[in-house]
Amino acid sequence: MLTKDFLELLQQHPEMELVFEYRPQQFVPASYHITEVKNVLIESVDCGGRPDNYAQTVVQLWVNKNEPIGRNMLTQKALKIFDIVNSKTPLRPATEIFFEWGDSTLPTSNYVVDQVSVQSNRLVLQLTVPPTACKPSLEIANLAGAACCN
Repeated sequence: MLTKDFLELLQQHPEMELVFEYRPQQFVPASYHITEVKNVLIESVDCGGRPDNYAQTVVQLWVNKNEPIGRNMLTQKALKIFDIVNSKTPLRPATEIFFEWGDSTLPTSNYVVDQVSVQSNRLVLQLTVPPTACKPSLEIANLAGAACCN
């Protein structure tokens, strides 16, 4: 999901609870905070020796263990947070958005949105951790697939 798609989703569902499901029926606790929104620039060299660079948006989710679990953040509050971020450091709407989450029992990972569902007054983002990949082998597979379909 792109950052702009996430923001549009929030705008389309005002006053709903924003819920993150990181495994089936396992949710980021309702008292979570958006503690940081990162514009990340990746500069890399893949295993084929080719340099690359691209940007991502990473939203860090955090739960204060000393705070009682209450209601999930509303979509409107999340939008206000993104408005503040955008006024200080412009967001990159065309970048893929990741949600960084982990706690004492779950290693921190960067999740992507796999599915979105509206359940009563809740906007549920079902997350998944994308697997690592060898970019050159993916490109070869894509080229081979394209060649056989022409």
